[in-house]
Amino acid sequence: MFEQTFETSATPHVTVAECLGNLVVRGSQDRRVTLHVQGSAEDVTVEREGETFTLTAHAGCFLTCPPATTLTIAGVQGNLKIERVAGPVTVGTAHGNVALRDVGPAALDRVFGNLSVRRVTGDLRVQTARGNAQVRQVTGALFLDQVDGNLASGGAQGGLTAEQVRGSVRLEPPFSPGMTYRLNADGNLDVRLPASANLRLALQAGYRVRSSVPDLVLEEADGEMRGVLGAGEASLEAQVDGHVSLRPFEAEEGPVEGFPFDFAADLEGLGAQIEARIAEAMAEMETRLEESLGRIEDPVLRQRVEQEAVYAMQGAEQTAQQARRRAEQEAERARLRAERAERRWRRVSGERPHARHEPATDEERMRVLRMVEAGKITPAQAADLLAALEGQ
Repeated sequence: MFEQTFETSATPHVTVAECLGNLVVRGSQDRRVTLHVQGSAEDVTVEREGETFTLTAHAGCFLTCPPATTLTIAGVQGNLKIERVAGPVTVGTAHGNVALRDVGPAALDRVFGNLSVRRVTGDLRVQTARGNAQVRQVTGALFLDQVDGNLASGGAQGGLTAEQVRGSVRLEPPFSPGMTYRLNADGNLDVRLPASANLRLALQAGYRVRSSVPDLVLEEADGEMRGVLGAGEASLEAQVDGHVSLRPFEAEEGPVEGFPFDFAADLEGLGAQIEARIAEAMAEMETRLEESLGRIEDPVLRQRVEQEAVYAMQGAEQTAQQARRRAEQEAERARLRAERAERRWRRVSGERPHARHEPATDEERMRVLRMVEAGKITPAQAADLLAALEGQ
């Protein structure tokens, strides 16, 4: 573990040009930039010009910075988690999962894993998310160009534009007066409407549009179902290939039982959280070790303590590897549960499953078998996964 600290102002600009492992960035009230790298000094380079820092790391990183930092992440090979950074946040490419918590206006180019966002002050713009996306509490406008998985959105105060969602969508209030909520999805749409909804609806669906919302009257016109709640000062425009379900919103309700996706099972960017805890623990261990060694004058005793510390660090690394392996297993089990829930939901709703364009390939089957061999999933889970690949 390597640590480096730079004293700075309250508003530095930090750029991560490249991180080859997982990256965690956390805002701190201290006016300094502190970097913990899971490696040696040779695994990181930091260039500074005034209050501008440019970082390149060949290992996992844990970074703290002032809350008002302007943060630019060009590329991350692993998972990315950013929290309590109120300055503008820009992300280029993240190859793993991305989790944002309590951040300022943010723009993300490409996320190859799942996206989980809570509490954005300002606009949020996402070009491409290859996995599922869960977005909660955005004070500005929410723009999603492409989501290849499912989307769950709530608290989009400044409106929503989702150009293309390959999976299903769950949409929750508020529906702010004067704002437009526009989306296009290949799957189903589940909308939760509060009793005080002030909304105009225009819905196009490949299958049925069903409503259990009191006082909502839907009428067909020009190939779409239209209705108005209250004065209709907000607008919901949706085009989906599946079903549309309109239901009353319960503030305390959790994930819908049987809905095709459950973001609680997404583990909230568990990989990034584990890396953060590991980085913090390792940094604290090294700090305490240095303090202890500084108080030891006997060279023999010092050498013995150093050797014991090496053993402790090795044990910590083994524990970290076990934690990562358990996280991978839990994520795989969660994904299998979501797939089974989707099949059950489709059977109950009467919707025909989306047929695969072609049967599972030998490469896909071998990938499943390799996961069994590596101990990531059980044979029973492999059978479920193979069935899903075959569209059964």
